[in-house]
Amino acid sequence: MGDPSRATGRSAVVALFAVAGCALLAATTLTVFVVLDDAPESSAPAAVAASRPSPTTAPPPGPRNPVELKPICLIGSWRTVDERFMIKFYTDQGLIPFVASGRTFTFRPDGTGVMSEDGVVYTGSFRGNQLRIVGHGNLEFTWTADDKTLTYVSYTRSDLSFAYFDQRGHLSTQPVNADPQHNEVDNYTCEGNRMTESNPATQYQSAWVRTADFGMY
Repeated sequence: MGDPSRATGRSAVVALFAVAGCALLAATTLTVFVVLDDAPESSAPAAVAASRPSPTTAPPPGPRNPVELKPICLIGSWRTVDERFMIKFYTDQGLIPFVASGRTFTFRPDGTGVMSEDGVVYTGSFRGNQLRIVGHGNLEFTWTADDKTLTYVSYTRSDLSFAYFDQRGHLSTQPVNADPQHNEVDNYTCEGNRMTESNPATQYQSAWVRTADFGMY
């Protein structure tokens, strides 16, 4: 997962992606049709019934919806050990490289997950001055994957926020909101206790290690 904040229009700093999410729910209306026989009421119901025999075999069952299976290697808990981002920190400047580590992720078999940041620090520099972004909170999401791509379908719930600092001190703090239509698609590799994730479009790159917090596989 790349940086989950988005740029906002503060005077000196732009918050990263302001995202996160709640999942969409769909309801299906069941309509029941009652078919009436138009024939007049008969004084011999047994004869009428005899002209419409019951079937000798039951109709075949309809197709069953297949259960989507998640790649088993992804399921469990992870911690990032090296992440590289390109972030638009200032409104009047281009993208600036940042690095970070220590974000934790949990991927559950039911397609839900959570990303946690407990004081994770993203560091960069601009004209010789250090820049910092500090993340606090949790971001819940839904996900799906095949053998090569990992899709964060939606951000369902969030209390995540980012605080921004440069040589002048604290500039602003920005929350990350739920985003039911997030739909971020990243490339990944997963083998044993190690994983990589990348997104060429955003220039995001990361390396992860498995932890024992949830579902060791």
